[in-house]
Amino acid sequence: MPTMPFFPRFYSVLPKSNRFHYLLIKNNRRKARKNNLSEDVNRMKSKPVHPIRDIYPWKNKKQFVDHLAENVIYNKDGLIAINKPYGVPLLKDGLIKGPNEMMFSIEEALTPLASLLNVEKLLPAKMVEKFASGVSLFASQEKMVDKIRQSYITNKAKKIHTFKYLAVTIGEPKPSSSRGTVGMGFFEHQGIEGKLLAIMKDYSNRKVADGLVREFRVNYKTLSRGDEPCSLVEIDVSSAKKHFLRVYLAHLFSPVLGDHIFGNRVQEIMGKRLAISPLQADNLSIFQKIPAGILTRLKVTESCIVPNCLHLSQMTLAKFASQDSDLVLKADPPPCFQYICQTFGLDLPTDESVVLTRE
Repeated sequence: MPTMPFFPRFYSVLPKSNRFHYLLIKNNRRKARKNNLSEDVNRMKSKPVHPIRDIYPWKNKKQFVDHLAENVIYNKDGLIAINKPYGVPLLKDGLIKGPNEMMFSIEEALTPLASLLNVEKLLPAKMVEKFASGVSLFASQEKMVDKIRQSYITNKAKKIHTFKYLAVTIGEPKPSSSRGTVGMGFFEHQGIEGKLLAIMKDYSNRKVADGLVREFRVNYKTLSRGDEPCSLVEIDVSSAKKHFLRVYLAHLFSPVLGDHIFGNRVQEIMGKRLAISPLQADNLSIFQKIPAGILTRLKVTESCIVPNCLHLSQMTLAKFASQDSDLVLKADPPPCFQYICQTFGLDLPTDESVVLTRE
């Protein structure tokens, strides 16, 4: 039996001439509500998405693969360089690191990405760490992986800094620039299990030989100082393994903004930013305790959604193009990194060249 439309009690006592007007008004109100709802939805769609909350713009695997293809910065003779997005791992580890954990890994995109780039296969050769963005290398042939490895050996022999990073830090490094060799080892303390990474002020060659201390060649400088306690730092480094840059910048009283591993090693105490023991700092909080003023400027309320502001902007492969020239690959920072720099008035380098060779 068909359902009858519902009418209020007073409908039956309305004159027939008014019943039509009642239904017309009711229908018009229904249409108005529907139109207003559509306008609200359209406004929501047209409203700009916050760059920090839209770090992963893809909604499915195809969009993810397309995003990687759009960020290819070099593709020649079997070497493919991609500007890897922040937060994308090589392999899925199944661990949730926070609300910004994305859903795809590089590994599961290799086959469809190779098809898009018209190569038989893609082999990961050198990947920037998961919670960083920037230049990452892939090869379509095994011999290209060997050639990349040989360039690293040449870099080490010629003391060429392979990697150039950009970092947004809380505070300015002390000193603001420096060049030299830095040792990183383990902070040990009785009663704790495991070892905490720390910068070693004094160490012997014996410890280096035994693998207890690893040396890194570093050349850094502060490029820009913001109007909040934030700075933009450029770091040339021989290697960034074992989270060296995060540990080193925290050691310089300027932890990387969004570093949720070592970022609590400097705290504001009675108005001054002071270093605290790695033992206390690394167990202080799951996420970095970012000053409230910085969160307010970024228009976010929680520290956990702020990304680790570390970007591999340049990679040098010695004698790669030929015996007389090096291959230099460059990648622009992602939108969220640029947004953070713009928010605090930090001037990014204006060099727009992506790839160049140096004779």
